[in-house]
Amino acid sequence: MKKLLLVLEKPIDIAPLVYARIVLGILISLEFSGGLFNSYSETLIQGNFHFSYLLTGFVKPWSSELMMQGHFVLNFILGILFAAGFYYRWVTPMFLLSGASLFLMEKTLYINHFYLYSLVLLLFTFLPAHRAYSFDTWRKPHLKVSEVPAWTIYILLFQLSVVYFYSGIAKFNSDWLQAQPIQLWLARKADYPIIGGIISTVSHAYFVAYGGILFDLLIVPFMLYKPTRKVAFVICIFFHSANAATFGVGTFPWFSIAATALFFPASSFRKWILKTKLPPIGFKNYDYGRKKKYIYGFLSVYVVLQLLLPLRLHCYAGNTSWTEQGHYFAWRMMLRSKQGSIKFTVKDATSSATEVVNLRDHLNRRQVNKMAGNPDMIVQFAHYLKTYYQEEENYDSPLVYAQNQISMNGRTQQPMIPPDLDLGSIVRDLSPYSWIVPLESN
Repeated sequence: MKKLLLVLEKPIDIAPLVYARIVLGILISLEFSGGLFNSYSETLIQGNFHFSYLLTGFVKPWSSELMMQGHFVLNFILGILFAAGFYYRWVTPMFLLSGASLFLMEKTLYINHFYLYSLVLLLFTFLPAHRAYSFDTWRKPHLKVSEVPAWTIYILLFQLSVVYFYSGIAKFNSDWLQAQPIQLWLARKADYPIIGGIISTVSHAYFVAYGGILFDLLIVPFMLYKPTRKVAFVICIFFHSANAATFGVGTFPWFSIAATALFFPASSFRKWILKTKLPPIGFKNYDYGRKKKYIYGFLSVYVVLQLLLPLRLHCYAGNTSWTEQGHYFAWRMMLRSKQGSIKFTVKDATSSATEVVNLRDHLNRRQVNKMAGNPDMIVQFAHYLKTYYQEEENYDSPLVYAQNQISMNGRTQQPMIPPDLDLGSIVRDLSPYSWIVPLESN
């Protein structure tokens, strides 16, 4: 333990931490405010019902479109202030709460990199990233330091490595190894100018599928090993740029490139970027003082959780991409494509009154499409319908049934929900949903 602490607490140049604050902060700011300019915000504004995560149902979208748009604007402002190191110790937790709350408002908008950005901001609340080249050090010069403990960079590299590793491991499933659903997605790119005919081929889909596995599992070891580091970073730039050109995925490709650069030696950032803007090496080393043991305690728990949370899918039977149990927060990226339909019927057990639900009275199109193949969302919406028909339609004992037909990764459509199951009576929790109809192998 003493040897480990010596490694973790070794003083290193603050330059990469300043770089991370500025570059990653700007990219997170753009992502957390981008809903102003795309369809992301529509789902938060439209519809009478919003899907929530199991433990955070208290986080709701704002009641008006203006307030929702104001939230996006606030995210942008806080992100720029964070990048500038402006009252960093106050702005960072505010940016975290503002961004994470946006992420938690609607489950159908789940995006892995929104989750990652929230985690990165949580880590920054413990990092002295404002102690050089910031508004805070201009305002209070005595805050300046030239060196920080090495773990302040290692914890960011750990988080990025977890994403790469589990993303690679998740691809070892039969669908991915058969280049599904990559084939489905790339087939939609056939009309791209010049390259459409190439990237939409089956052979290219296999290249992307197996290249993705190799990249995710090897990029971290190759970035750690000095002789391969520069070549690995060039491959990293090509890989993420290709993803941006093919799939979009917001700021994530550029964030990944910028974050992967942190594997370079700390001295590189001073030499390449910030040489004339930082206090000279040896000027002052940052000391956490008495807070150290509490921070170490929290980060130890954090590390264990990040290693274990993606493994919880093994607590559930069946294909995770089908059941969705254990899918979220596990870095399972681009593993399934689901198409299909769903119909809800509500019956009053007392009066025998029956009604087929018009889903568009309650949800928008994106919500309906996402819910159709997600058992937990189906149960949550069934609970909402049970309450709605009791309070608004005066049903004494509403029973809620659903029928869906879903195709996953090009398979023939099949039902996921038993049609005679009263979904309103199902307890929504973390236990296995044994009632889910198993995925057929066709």
